[in-house]
Amino acid sequence: MIKGKFPSARDEFSAIALERKERQADLSAYPTLSVLISTARPSDLLAILTQLEKQTLAQFELVIGLHDFALTPEHLSRIKALESRNIHVVTESFDKSRTLGEILTSLGKLSQGEFIAKMDDDDIYGPHHLSDLLEIIVTKQADAVGRAMNFVYIEALDLTVRRMTSKGISMANVWSDWVCGGTILAKRQSAEAAGWFGSGKRAVDTFILQGIKTNGGNIWRTYGAGYIYRRSVGGQTYVTNYSKYLRANVEQRVGIWAHDEFGTGH
Repeated sequence: MIKGKFPSARDEFSAIALERKERQADLSAYPTLSVLISTARPSDLLAILTQLEKQTLAQFELVIGLHDFALTPEHLSRIKALESRNIHVVTESFDKSRTLGEILTSLGKLSQGEFIAKMDDDDIYGPHHLSDLLEIIVTKQADAVGRAMNFVYIEALDLTVRRMTSKGISMANVWSDWVCGGTILAKRQSAEAAGWFGSGKRAVDTFILQGIKTNGGNIWRTYGAGYIYRRSVGGQTYVTNYSKYLRANVEQRVGIWAHDEFGTGH
């Protein structure tokens, strides 16, 4: 475990809160944003809808692609709660033959926002997630932004690790060609020019990011705090070795990291 090279999580969270306050003081208005979610898991959709209801961003559009299942009364109740706070929700059904890329691209084309944000139904997003990224893409004048992979919940170990490095995917606040896929927020025109998310079964995040870079766009990778990337035991779009997430581990917590920055404070 690396010690002494990086600030503690507590210090980082305090610095981020101050930075957020200063950034918001300089921003007079927010552009329109559409959130795109493709989901094949009813329970995960319920969880992400609950997280979206807690977002501090006052207004956004939510476009949901239902992959081979129908909404339940519980889903409809959560959607009604979102609509009651003036969040426009659109749902579109897709049969199981459709790929992830096809679904996300269709959702992008259905959306209306000046910016689009992709969110994954199984990850954990703090209440400032959307407002942070929208503020940052405006202030940085970037084509796309997203988060570093600093916090990872490894379900098989029931452990959240905080990963910090001076290079690689855990390095934050840099211009890059990679950000966590579940945190991509991009200008609509840049996403459209890139071909949205393509039509493949996987690597949809790589598709849009590479397309933006190929077209001359710039991508800013901000801090990972406020987002926890979840590595589940199974059911993901790919299988991986958990050990790589334990590298550069500077802090860890049993279970999902409990803190208001993640919306998990107790």
